[in-house]
Amino acid sequence: MNLINEFCLTVGILKGVQILVVDNDRDSRDLYAFILRDMSADVITAGSVKEALEILSSFTPNILVCEMRFLGESICTLLNTLSAMEADNGNHIPVIVTSTSTIGTHNQIPNVEFEEYLLKPFDLDKFISMIRNKLQSVVAENFCPELLVLH
Repeated sequence: MNLINEFCLTVGILKGVQILVVDNDRDSRDLYAFILRDMSADVITAGSVKEALEILSSFTPNILVCEMRFLGESICTLLNTLSAMEADNGNHIPVIVTSTSTIGTHNQIPNVEFEEYLLKPFDLDKFISMIRNKLQSVVAENFCPELLVLH
């Protein structure tokens, strides 16, 4: 499904979308949260993998945005927990991984799948577009229900 209606590309495009942002850099975390909330998303942030795991015990996001590197922590634990949640509820939760490193990026988290990788600093418009594209059905359902045609 493509969102081609210009009305759906406005500020509230992420209305009702639940996003978990996990980043150990407070400035990055706060910037992403600010931008996503401006697009009407429901955003919860975490500064560590441990904190994110605690949040996931009571919050199921539609998408996860996560820094790759944490001092003394592995995002594998977080991504494996997310996979288990998907298996339990049957809903896929897309993952966008961010990092300042280009060297060996995908090799650092073997056996764990994620949809997108963004090298910091990245274009915020591209970031929003990427989230919107990963969650087209959720966006259409919450923001543009008139685009959904039930067969």
